[in-house]
Amino acid sequence: MDIESSCPYCGESITLSVDVTAGRRQTYVEDCWVCCRPMDILVTVHSRDDVDVEVRASDE
Repeated sequence: MDIESSCPYCGESITLSVDVTAGRRQTYVEDCWVCCRPMDILVTVHSRDDVDVEVRASDE
């Protein structure tokens, strides 16, 4: 599932690919492909069509 969000550092729009079959709670780090800074990605899967994604700066 593709989720639209934005980088917490540069504000650039990003598309995150979330694997809804990888578990109800997922946490991983991904670099922004514009400013190259690390973002903490927190995913909560409620159902196949209901997914919450939080993107935070890794230094928060």
